[in-house]
Amino acid sequence: MPRDGLSWTHLGGSLALDQRDLRVCNNFTDPTANDNTQTDLEFPGAQGATLAIWKAAMEWSSRSFGTGLADPLQTDGIGSGGANFDFHWQGSAPTPGGTDDNIVSEISGSSAGVFAFCELPIADGWRVRFYADAAVWHDGPGAPPSGSANRDIQGVATHELGHALGMGHSNDAAATMLGALLGSGINNRSIAPDDIAGIQALYGAANPTKPVLLSHAVIDAAHIFVRGSGFAAQGNEVWFTRDASTADGTPLVVGGLSSGNNGTELLVPLPAGLASGTLSVRVPGSGPDALSNAFPFTIGWSSCPPMQSYGTAKVNSLGLQCQLSTAGRPSLASNDLRVQASNLPAGTLCILLSGTRAASQPFQGGTLLAGGNLRRYALTSSDFTGSVEFAVPVTPGMVETRRFLQLWYQDPADAFGVGLSDALQIYFCP
Repeated sequence: MPRDGLSWTHLGGSLALDQRDLRVCNNFTDPTANDNTQTDLEFPGAQGATLAIWKAAMEWSSRSFGTGLADPLQTDGIGSGGANFDFHWQGSAPTPGGTDDNIVSEISGSSAGVFAFCELPIADGWRVRFYADAAVWHDGPGAPPSGSANRDIQGVATHELGHALGMGHSNDAAATMLGALLGSGINNRSIAPDDIAGIQALYGAANPTKPVLLSHAVIDAAHIFVRGSGFAAQGNEVWFTRDASTADGTPLVVGGLSSGNNGTELLVPLPAGLASGTLSVRVPGSGPDALSNAFPFTIGWSSCPPMQSYGTAKVNSLGLQCQLSTAGRPSLASNDLRVQASNLPAGTLCILLSGTRAASQPFQGGTLLAGGNLRRYALTSSDFTGSVEFAVPVTPGMVETRRFLQLWYQDPADAFGVGLSDALQIYFCP
């Protein structure tokens, strides 16, 4: 019987394992395309349009990219494809490259309602171009402001990268691959069930034997452990992102690796010329299920990356901004993490809020920076110096998850009676 007309289509090609790379030539000219200078722990070093496009690619991944929580507007997380397909990040490109160099960039001009396009065929590579004059491009992470000219880079890139991996247009109005752009494109950031069905039909639903990369740990300056499942007894490869001096779109490969602990661990010597970006594991074989998911990688750090401040604190009645800092490590093994705050009115009641994702919501004269499922730590008071400290116990269920912390405190002399600190994003490790 014929398929329902409201569904995915394919372009007639797919990407082999040697065509999973992605680079960005950030030549976007709109100031709003590169005004997000806040880096993200799971997308090391990327900002602006580069960060938005990298996030777009990871939405098509076989499983959550890292914690999956890097986009405050994607409540279902980044990494929803569930297929035997994963892009591998290869950093910045100095030029837009050729039509089969797997690079996303901007091109001048416009073309009759076309915002961006993907150059085909894809069997030996692709190229995505954004028309500079077709829209005012915005890099997020929040939604673009209202206005018919404003468009979301991440949402449009998610659609175009769907073409790059072989997806055609859909007639499903909820699908990212719908053949028309609705509004700013913000809803395209998160692929829909129709898109998921399409990519799984093209590459197969993620095979239970497909290697899975779950974490990595620094052993010393020259070696890391990569942990996961489904690694082969022998002949494994680990793919790294190349540094700028040698970046050409191909991964930096360390091969000939034997696994340990029943195919769950690889001891990997670090090669020269690598950069922070992503890790992937390839096992012997040529099928699409021979490559693992991509996993965030920062040189010198285990998969418990550094804690990072974000957002702006509300100015309180003292004319000061409460700043959060930490002592100890967000580690189950050490379990000694403490969150500290200063610049508070003395003797004021304080609550440390903990959310499952970042937020940026106007709240009581300031900005609420923690969102998702919120919880709070015990009520306490600042001391006579205007400081306070909270112990943050690390439980097994917190390992390899990320939390977003912000302090709410009473400020009787403030117009709202409330003060708000800046925020911390913390990734918990074993």
